[in-house]
Amino acid sequence: MLRYRRSFRKAPARKEIRNINSNLLATMVSIIHFDEDNLAGFHVQHYIDESGLRMIVHEMEEKASLHDKVHLYFEFVSFGDWDSVQSFFDTLKLMFHSWNKIARYAIVTDKDWVKKQSRLANFLTPHFEVKAFSLADREQALAWLRQPVPGKPEQGVSVLEAMPQHVVGLATLGGLSSSDYSTINHLVEEQHSPDLRLYLEVLQPNGAAPDAMCEDLKHGVQYYEKFSKVAIAGHEEWLQRSGAYAPGGNVRFFKLDERDTAIDWLR
Repeated sequence: MLRYRRSFRKAPARKEIRNINSNLLATMVSIIHFDEDNLAGFHVQHYIDESGLRMIVHEMEEKASLHDKVHLYFEFVSFGDWDSVQSFFDTLKLMFHSWNKIARYAIVTDKDWVKKQSRLANFLTPHFEVKAFSLADREQALAWLRQPVPGKPEQGVSVLEAMPQHVVGLATLGGLSSSDYSTINHLVEEQHSPDLRLYLEVLQPNGAAPDAMCEDLKHGVQYYEKFSKVAIAGHEEWLQRSGAYAPGGNVRFFKLDERDTAIDWLR
């Protein structure tokens, strides 16, 4: 879990860093400024509090308002364990609403979990490239962020890995298209379990309301009846758009930071 405590150690200077805001040197979160204006950089040391989170989100939203695509550079030093980092990003998913603007995400850390790169996209989002690097490889991380992003069509629904064997995990930035339903049907066809569960994470607060999405799933997914349980997670304000609608006993709504609770219910 996140631990809210103030640290007074200064973030070290970097060769690639043009300037670090002097007003933030005494805090546990510092903004790193790069020559590329579409590159948002942060140095996080020891712990992070609510003001630090707000500062990060504000900087990310500023970049997203100015650029079609934004690259993120996060440098974690002595920042708890894997659970602390996962809790941080779960909270960030709730507070930041422009994930469709993010193209690449580099995580640089002194922790051993940097080797667990296959898990990164799963707990963050599968809609953009995420890579982890050790502190010694920070120059490599920046070089990767500065590489041109190959042109490719906008992704629709994406598969969330590392789910329980009988759970189909999916994420979408907004609504679901006919091609997304085809993808879901294909995934279900590949499953051999007679008892399947669906976890759907909606990362953008706009698009179809939760109740409308439930109805669309019933009619759009050919094998919907194979799902004995359906969990839909999204921003709280998005969930509130369902109004008085009450999903059935086999369907439940969860907030984005309740993923673990949702998965436990699906088991």
